Amino acid sequence: MQTLLLAREGAGDHIRNALTRTIPGIEVLATMDNLVSRIRHSSMGPFVAVLIAGSKSEFAAIVQIKWLLYDICTILILPDQDIETVTAGHDLCPRFMGCLDDDADTIVAVLSKILSRESAG
Repeated sequence: MQTLLLAREGAGDHIRNALTRTIPGIEVLATMDNLVSRIRHSSMGPFVAVLIAGSKSEFAAIVQIKWLLYDICTILILPDQDIETVTAGHDLCPRFMGCLDDDADTIVAVLSKILSRESAG
């Protein structure tokens, strides 16, 4: 299973660093355009995507591609815990949703569990 990480430099660095250190083969994408292109032009199997929204505008861009994420198992990291942000995050139906200030080890554990379940069938 392919694992994609959308994370620009400076946004959720502790999460990005923990994931890249722990998850072999994770592909880091720095821009939304790269993510969209990667998903659209991939002929390889299913994805797991970790989407780190470092700001409200980055989160708004993720919301705009909801249709593209429909069949992708996602872990969504929100820029804040405002009620509007959390509500909009739930509309994306992520497998797991956290916030930028969450512990990186928790997110690594969630992704590891998703990957182990997916590889088991």
